[in-house]
Amino acid sequence: MSGEVIKSFASPASGPTGLAFDGKYLWHCDYAVATIYQLGLTGKVIKSFASPAAGPAGLAFDGKYLWHCDQNVAIIYQIAV
Repeated sequence: MSGEVIKSFASPASGPTGLAFDGKYLWHCDYAVATIYQLGLTGKVIKSFASPAAGPAGLAFDGKYLWHCDQNVAIIYQIAV
């Protein structure tokens, strides 16, 4: 466990606040544009959609659904992808 950076790429928008991995893709939420992105492992945007949260702040994947939280109104969303 050296902490060595193996790979990096730019976020698709300027306010990254959440990241999850579904076994194939990265899922990323961005506060600046209230958007959720599906990313390839090179950072290429596969698809995106508007976040149900006005203040997107985190993501998790449970094997079937994304779980997403809103820091402005303290709501947690279950999202089918």
